[in-house]
Amino acid sequence: MTRGEAIKDFFCKTILPVAAAALLYCIFRSACVKTGELDYLWLWILCGLPFGIWRLRLWIIPGGGSLGGGSALFALSFILAGIIGGFVLVWRLIVAAWYVQLTVWKLIRL
Repeated sequence: MTRGEAIKDFFCKTILPVAAAALLYCIFRSACVKTGELDYLWLWILCGLPFGIWRLRLWIIPGGGSLGGGSALFALSFILAGIIGGFVLVWRLIVAAWYVQLTVWKLIRL
């Protein structure tokens, strides 16, 4: 592995996920403040939504129900995607923290 490949991997696996998480936090933080306190659950769901929306392979589709029931199940699908994406986001940040050390080791070894 060359230095260029190591730096490219570092950028893709560390800088991009951390920048995406920071951008999502800045965007959704003001939407999750209620009565002067930050609602961490909704921040978790909203920040995880872009990471989990395509990982949610099973969409809950109502069959023969009303419009209210269908919209509730549609909202439930988005909430589940946000929760799944929250776990994926945390995993990506853990991998990013690990990859900093791995890249330093690779660059010293090269």
